Amino acid sequence: MKKKIVWILLAMGTVGAIAATVIVGINPTITVDTAVVRRGPLRIVVSEEGQTRVRQHYLVSAPVAGRLTRIGLDEGDAVSQGAVLAHLYPLPEGARSVEMAQAQIAAAEARQAAATAQVAELRERFEQQQREVERGRTLAKNKLITKENLEQRELALASARQRLSAAQATLTASKQELRAARAALLGAMPQQVEGQAVEVRSPVDGVVFRVLEKSEHVVMAGTPLLELGDTHNLEVVVDVLSEDAARIEPGAEVTFKQWGGEALLSGGVRLVEPQAFTKVSALGVEEQRVNVIVALDEIPPTLGAGYRLEASITTWAGEDVLSVPTSALFRSEGTWQVFLVRKEKALRRPLSIGHRSEKDAEVLKGLAEGDMVILFPSDQIEEGVGVQSRRS
Repeated sequence: MKKKIVWILLAMGTVGAIAATVIVGINPTITVDTAVVRRGPLRIVVSEEGQTRVRQHYLVSAPVAGRLTRIGLDEGDAVSQGAVLAHLYPLPEGARSVEMAQAQIAAAEARQAAATAQVAELRERFEQQQREVERGRTLAKNKLITKENLEQRELALASARQRLSAAQATLTASKQELRAARAALLGAMPQQVEGQAVEVRSPVDGVVFRVLEKSEHVVMAGTPLLELGDTHNLEVVVDVLSEDAARIEPGAEVTFKQWGGEALLSGGVRLVEPQAFTKVSALGVEEQRVNVIVALDEIPPTLGAGYRLEASITTWAGEDVLSVPTSALFRSEGTWQVFLVRKEKALRRPLSIGHRSEKDAEVLKGLAEGDMVILFPSDQIEEGVGVQSRRS
């Protein structure tokens, strides 16, 4: 009798163990990473690379035609406003030189007008070809045109882009020619005494960027001699996507890192340029970019022109914001949702969010401070599944 009771107890224990195993198998406990919904400051930024540049460049040109003596300055030399940069011994000038200079101005103005018209025409053709490519891609996607037809449209777009770039370069050259012609007219005025040196002086305190005419020789009036700039008046150019530029306002706070120093640099947006431009990304994708000009609050002495920086431009900031990690968010049924942890169970919760950064999102509705949410929810997480929290 006792043996029978023992066997019965053993059988019941075995059945209970099997049942427990089956229950655990049906309702497994999943270990998840979690985070707590907190209230505090939230800052939304646009992060892109930027480059320093001198805010104002000065191109020093020869005021008259004459013999230029050797320029003793080198790139990087500091100069003060009014300092003598070069000496010129003028050539004899007269009424004939003035007339020639005036004729050069008229010719330069005509070339500039023609180049401007050509750029406008080629820009219209380029934009039209862009629209043709966009239509072609839609048609090719729907198999209404052949792949070869689309390639021909893209080739025509590339050709139009090259012609536009060449025309823009011609327009830039024509502007410089007109500038040189006008400078030549000033130099052609009979104001200098033959044999007396004309001193070419610095218009600003700054640094010599380039010496364009180093050796002694005869130069024409308007010939560029040196390029100067004030390195104490640097600004930063940050090109951002056009959709990001639409959210950036003048005066927005900017911080910089990875510029070569340990401390963060700060500044403010001075200008968001009104004209976007096309830039090909590292992946070969055409993007519409906009230059954002930033004025630095303080310029370190070791920072020079052309230096690279990593910029973070603030587009929105709040001091008392209820936020949730963006890694907890997922889209379902057209709404943002998260999984809450309540009594070691996963509960699905829809919510409304506002501003978003790379790490956190503003919660407008659906969560409360102190709620625990699951980070990076996998397909195994479902409503009511058992979870074991592992705080992140």
